[in-house]
Amino acid sequence: MLDFLEDLGELLGYTIIFFYSLTVLNYIVKFLNKKFKTQIRKNKSFADNYQKMMRFVVKNHRYFGFFAVFFLLVHFSVQFLTYGLSITGLIAASLMILQVILGIYGQKKKKRGKVWLMIHRSVAVLLLIAIAIHIE
Repeated sequence: MLDFLEDLGELLGYTIIFFYSLTVLNYIVKFLNKKFKTQIRKNKSFADNYQKMMRFVVKNHRYFGFFAVFFLLVHFSVQFLTYGLSITGLIAASLMILQVILGIYGQKKKKRGKVWLMIHRSVAVLLLIAIAIHIE
């Protein structure tokens, strides 16, 4: 049973990373579109596919975040029952929950401003670092 829980905990951890990566992709596709719009538009087929992919990522950004937190809660439960409390995991989880709270705030508040966006992006970077430390 312990082997199963260890494997499940690891799978759930990778699932969190997958959905977190999809949320970060929101920033990346927008950045690339802004910086390389002219080059992207040179190839009509590529531009059409890029726009479809970008719309999918942007439209589902919040859902990717919610899925990441859902799997985080399941991962936390499995890992806590198997190993007890992990401080690095707790820090990463806290940052992810903070990030979702910031995202919900940004979604509800119409005039969120540049400060909110800077904080939201900064927490994403801190979260990346916390996850990297946690999985070491």
